[in-house]
Amino acid sequence: MIENNHEIIPGAGPFYYEGNSIGLLLIHGGGGGTCADLKLLAEDLNKIKGFTINVPLLPGFGTSPKNLRNTPISAWKNALEREIYDLKNKCSRIIVGGHSMGGLLALILAGQYSFDAVFTISSPVGIQRFLFKLVPFFKLFIKYHSINSDTFRDDTNGAWVGYDKIPLNIATKVKKLMNEMKKSLNKVKCPAVLFQGCLDSEITKESMDYIYENISSSKKRKIWLKNNQHPILNSPDHPQIVSELVNFINEICI
Repeated sequence: MIENNHEIIPGAGPFYYEGNSIGLLLIHGGGGGTCADLKLLAEDLNKIKGFTINVPLLPGFGTSPKNLRNTPISAWKNALEREIYDLKNKCSRIIVGGHSMGGLLALILAGQYSFDAVFTISSPVGIQRFLFKLVPFFKLFIKYHSINSDTFRDDTNGAWVGYDKIPLNIATKVKKLMNEMKKSLNKVKCPAVLFQGCLDSEITKESMDYIYENISSSKKRKIWLKNNQHPILNSPDHPQIVSELVNFINEICI
Protein backbone atom coordinates (compact mmCIF):
# COMPACT_ATOMS: atom_id res chain seq x y z
CA MET A 1 0.00 0.00 0.00
CA ILE A 2 1.16 3.52 -0.83
CA GLU A 3 0.09 6.57 1.16
CA ASN A 4 1.32 10.11 0.47
CA ASN A 5 4.06 8.71 -1.78
CA HIS A 6 5.40 6.50 1.04
CA GLU A 7 5.14 2.72 0.95
CA ILE A 8 3.46 1.32 4.06
CA ILE A 9 5.05 -1.64 5.85
CA PRO A 10 2.82 -4.73 5.47
CA GLY A 11 0.63 -5.18 8.54
CA ALA A 12 1.15 -1.62 9.82
CA GLY A 13 -2.42 -0.56 9.07
CA PRO A 14 -4.64 1.33 8.81
CA PHE A 15 -7.50 -0.93 9.91
CA TYR A 16 -11.25 -0.41 9.69
CA TYR A 17 -14.02 -2.67 11.03
CA GLU A 18 -17.56 -1.97 9.89
CA GLY A 19 -20.18 -2.15 12.62
CA ASN A 20 -23.07 -0.38 14.31
CA SER A 21 -23.78 3.27 15.02
CA ILE A 22 -21.26 3.45 17.89
CA GLY A 23 -17.94 4.45 16.37
CA LEU A 24 -14.54 4.15 18.04
CA LEU A 25 -11.40 5.92 16.86
CA LEU A 26 -8.32 4.14 18.25
CA ILE A 27 -4.99 6.00 18.11
CA HIS A 28 -1.70 4.11 18.29
CA GLY A 29 1.36 5.22 20.24
CA GLY A 30 4.56 6.92 19.16
CA GLY A 31 7.29 4.48 20.17
CA GLY A 32 7.94 3.14 16.70
CA GLY A 33 4.96 0.80 16.58
CA THR A 34 1.87 1.09 14.38
CA CYS A 35 -1.83 0.23 14.18
CA ALA A 36 -0.79 -3.39 14.69
CA ASP A 37 -0.46 -2.59 18.41
CA LEU A 38 -4.23 -2.01 18.59
CA LYS A 39 -5.44 -4.56 16.05
CA LEU A 40 -6.46 -7.26 18.57
CA LEU A 41 -8.27 -4.73 20.74
CA ALA A 42 -10.11 -3.36 17.71
CA GLU A 43 -11.06 -6.83 16.48
CA ASP A 44 -12.40 -7.95 19.85
CA LEU A 45 -14.47 -4.79 20.41
CA ASN A 46 -15.94 -5.22 16.93
CA LYS A 47 -16.68 -8.93 17.39
CA ILE A 48 -18.11 -8.71 20.90
CA LYS A 49 -20.33 -5.63 20.56
CA GLY A 50 -20.34 -4.82 16.86
CA PHE A 51 -18.82 -1.38 17.29
CA THR A 52 -17.53 0.38 14.19
CA ILE A 53 -13.76 0.67 14.73
CA ASN A 54 -11.31 2.91 12.90
CA VAL A 55 -7.58 2.54 13.60
CA PRO A 56 -5.80 5.14 11.44
CA LEU A 57 -2.07 5.04 10.75
CA LEU A 58 -0.62 8.36 11.85
CA PRO A 59 1.49 10.17 9.23
CA GLY A 60 5.15 9.22 9.46
CA PHE A 61 4.51 5.82 11.02
CA GLY A 62 4.66 2.47 9.25
CA THR A 63 6.72 3.89 6.40
CA SER A 64 10.30 4.94 7.22
CA PRO A 65 12.11 6.47 10.22
CA LYS A 66 13.14 9.39 8.02
CA ASN A 67 9.51 10.09 7.15
CA LEU A 68 8.60 10.04 10.84
CA ARG A 69 11.46 12.39 11.67
CA ASN A 70 10.17 14.92 9.14
CA THR A 71 6.50 14.67 10.18
CA PRO A 72 5.21 17.50 12.41
CA ILE A 73 2.67 17.12 15.20
CA SER A 74 0.22 19.18 13.11
CA ALA A 75 0.12 16.40 10.52
CA TRP A 76 -1.10 13.92 13.16
CA LYS A 77 -3.78 16.31 14.39
CA ASN A 78 -4.97 17.17 10.89
CA ALA A 79 -5.17 13.49 9.95
CA LEU A 80 -7.15 12.64 13.09
CA GLU A 81 -9.57 15.50 12.54
CA ARG A 82 -10.30 14.11 9.08
CA GLU A 83 -10.87 10.65 10.57
CA ILE A 84 -13.25 12.10 13.17
CA TYR A 85 -15.22 13.88 10.43
CA ASP A 86 -15.50 10.67 8.41
CA LEU A 87 -16.53 8.61 11.44
CA LYS A 88 -19.20 11.16 12.41
CA ASN A 89 -20.73 10.73 8.96
CA LYS A 90 -21.12 7.00 9.63
CA CYS A 91 -21.89 6.82 13.35
CA SER A 92 -24.17 8.69 15.75
CA ARG A 93 -22.00 8.09 18.83
CA ILE A 94 -18.25 8.79 18.82
CA ILE A 95 -15.66 7.49 21.29
CA VAL A 96 -11.97 8.31 20.96
CA GLY A 97 -9.16 6.48 22.70
CA GLY A 98 -5.49 5.79 22.40
CA HIS A 99 -2.44 4.03 23.76
CA SER A 100 0.50 6.00 25.16
CA MET A 101 1.07 9.00 22.86
CA GLY A 102 -2.22 8.13 21.17
CA GLY A 103 -3.95 8.75 24.48
CA LEU A 104 -2.40 12.21 24.67
CA LEU A 105 -3.83 13.01 21.26
CA ALA A 106 -7.22 11.57 22.29
CA LEU A 107 -7.37 13.84 25.35
CA ILE A 108 -6.32 16.91 23.36
CA LEU A 109 -9.07 16.18 20.84
CA ALA A 110 -11.58 15.54 23.61
CA GLY A 111 -10.89 19.05 24.87
CA GLN A 112 -11.77 20.44 21.46
CA TYR A 113 -14.64 18.24 20.27
CA SER A 114 -17.83 16.91 21.81
CA PHE A 115 -17.33 13.14 22.07
CA ASP A 116 -19.52 10.61 23.82
CA ALA A 117 -16.48 9.29 25.70
CA VAL A 118 -12.70 9.18 25.74
CA PHE A 119 -10.30 6.53 27.02
CA THR A 120 -6.56 6.22 27.47
CA ILE A 121 -4.20 3.30 28.02
CA SER A 122 -0.71 3.92 29.46
CA SER A 123 -0.74 7.62 28.60
CA PRO A 124 2.01 9.68 30.25
CA VAL A 125 2.24 13.00 31.99
CA GLY A 126 5.95 12.28 32.33
CA ILE A 127 8.55 9.74 31.15
CA GLN A 128 10.59 7.76 33.67
CA ARG A 129 13.65 7.03 31.54
CA PHE A 130 16.60 9.26 32.40
CA LEU A 131 17.82 9.30 28.78
CA PHE A 132 14.54 10.95 27.75
CA LYS A 133 15.70 14.09 29.54
CA LEU A 134 18.98 14.09 27.62
CA VAL A 135 17.38 13.98 24.16
CA PRO A 136 17.76 17.75 23.53
CA PHE A 137 21.52 17.26 23.95
CA PHE A 138 21.93 13.98 22.06
CA LYS A 139 19.82 15.02 19.06
CA LEU A 140 22.49 17.58 18.23
CA PHE A 141 24.79 14.69 17.32
CA ILE A 142 22.61 11.71 16.39
CA LYS A 143 19.28 11.51 14.57
CA TYR A 144 18.03 8.02 15.41
CA HIS A 145 17.90 5.60 18.32
CA SER A 146 17.74 1.81 17.86
CA ILE A 147 14.87 0.00 19.58
CA ASN A 148 14.41 -3.66 20.54
CA SER A 149 12.32 -4.48 17.49
CA ASP A 150 13.48 -8.12 17.36
CA THR A 151 12.44 -8.59 20.98
CA PHE A 152 9.06 -6.97 20.30
CA ARG A 153 8.47 -9.33 17.38
CA ASP A 154 9.58 -12.40 19.37
CA ASP A 155 7.42 -11.47 22.38
CA THR A 156 4.34 -11.03 20.19
CA ASN A 157 4.90 -14.01 17.86
CA GLY A 158 5.53 -11.65 14.98
CA ALA A 159 2.42 -9.52 15.53
CA TRP A 160 4.40 -6.35 16.29
CA VAL A 161 5.01 -4.17 13.23
CA GLY A 162 7.24 -1.13 13.37
CA TYR A 163 10.68 0.42 12.99
CA ASP A 164 14.09 -0.88 14.00
CA LYS A 165 15.04 2.66 14.94
CA ILE A 166 13.13 5.83 15.77
CA PRO A 167 14.13 9.48 15.34
CA LEU A 168 15.25 11.15 18.55
CA ASN A 169 13.00 14.11 17.86
CA ILE A 170 9.96 11.91 18.60
CA ALA A 171 10.80 12.50 22.27
CA THR A 172 10.57 16.26 21.75
CA LYS A 173 7.19 15.83 20.05
CA VAL A 174 5.88 13.64 22.87
CA LYS A 175 7.02 16.23 25.43
CA LYS A 176 5.16 18.96 23.54
CA LEU A 177 2.04 16.79 23.41
CA MET A 178 2.26 16.08 27.15
CA ASN A 179 2.38 19.81 27.85
CA GLU A 180 -0.54 20.51 25.51
CA MET A 181 -2.52 17.64 26.98
CA LYS A 182 -2.09 19.00 30.53
CA LYS A 183 -3.45 22.37 29.41
CA SER A 184 -6.42 20.64 27.74
CA LEU A 185 -7.52 18.44 30.64
CA ASN A 186 -9.92 20.92 32.23
CA LYS A 187 -11.73 21.15 28.88
CA VAL A 188 -12.39 17.39 28.80
CA LYS A 189 -15.98 17.00 29.97
CA CYS A 190 -17.13 13.79 28.33
CA PRO A 191 -17.16 10.46 30.22
CA ALA A 192 -13.65 9.02 30.54
CA VAL A 193 -12.05 5.72 31.45
CA LEU A 194 -8.31 5.52 32.11
CA PHE A 195 -6.00 2.49 32.25
CA GLN A 196 -2.42 2.16 33.49
CA GLY A 197 -0.23 -0.87 34.08
CA CYS A 198 1.09 -1.43 37.59
CA LEU A 199 4.35 -2.67 36.05
CA ASP A 200 4.77 0.19 33.59
CA SER A 201 8.36 1.43 33.87
CA GLU A 202 8.13 3.80 30.90
CA ILE A 203 5.80 6.48 32.23
CA THR A 204 5.67 8.22 35.60
CA LYS A 205 3.59 6.42 38.22
CA GLU A 206 1.29 9.38 38.83
CA SER A 207 0.27 9.72 35.17
CA MET A 208 -3.20 8.21 35.37
CA ASP A 209 -4.00 9.84 38.71
CA TYR A 210 -2.96 13.25 37.37
CA ILE A 211 -5.20 12.92 34.32
CA TYR A 212 -8.09 11.65 36.44
CA GLU A 213 -7.87 14.52 38.91
CA ASN A 214 -7.62 17.23 36.26
CA ILE A 215 -10.26 16.31 33.68
CA SER A 216 -13.67 17.94 34.17
CA SER A 217 -15.65 14.78 33.40
CA SER A 218 -18.45 14.08 35.87
CA LYS A 219 -18.37 10.40 34.91
CA LYS A 220 -14.85 9.01 35.04
CA ARG A 221 -13.10 5.82 36.03
CA LYS A 222 -9.49 4.76 36.52
CA ILE A 223 -8.36 1.16 36.30
CA TRP A 224 -5.02 -0.29 37.36
CA LEU A 225 -3.87 -3.27 35.29
CA LYS A 226 -2.03 -5.58 37.68
CA ASN A 227 0.05 -7.48 35.11
CA ASN A 228 0.57 -4.85 32.43
CA GLN A 229 3.79 -3.14 31.48
CA HIS A 230 3.73 -0.34 28.91
CA PRO A 231 3.03 -2.24 25.65
CA ILE A 232 -0.59 -2.91 24.74
CA LEU A 233 0.00 -5.64 22.14
CA ASN A 234 -0.41 -9.12 23.69
CA SER A 235 -1.16 -7.52 27.04
CA PRO A 236 -1.68 -10.08 29.84
CA ASP A 237 -4.59 -7.87 30.94
CA HIS A 238 -6.17 -7.74 27.48
CA PRO A 239 -9.43 -9.49 28.53
CA GLN A 240 -9.86 -6.99 31.38
CA ILE A 241 -9.28 -4.01 29.07
CA VAL A 242 -11.87 -5.29 26.61
CA SER A 243 -14.39 -6.10 29.35
CA GLU A 244 -14.00 -2.73 31.10
CA LEU A 245 -14.33 -0.82 27.83
CA VAL A 246 -17.42 -2.77 26.79
CA ASN A 247 -19.07 -2.19 30.18
CA PHE A 248 -18.21 1.51 30.16
CA ILE A 249 -19.52 2.04 26.63
CA ASN A 250 -22.69 0.11 27.49
CA GLU A 251 -23.32 2.45 30.42
CA ILE A 252 -22.95 5.52 28.21
CA CYS A 253 -24.37 4.57 24.86
CA ILE A 254 -26.77 1.65 25.24
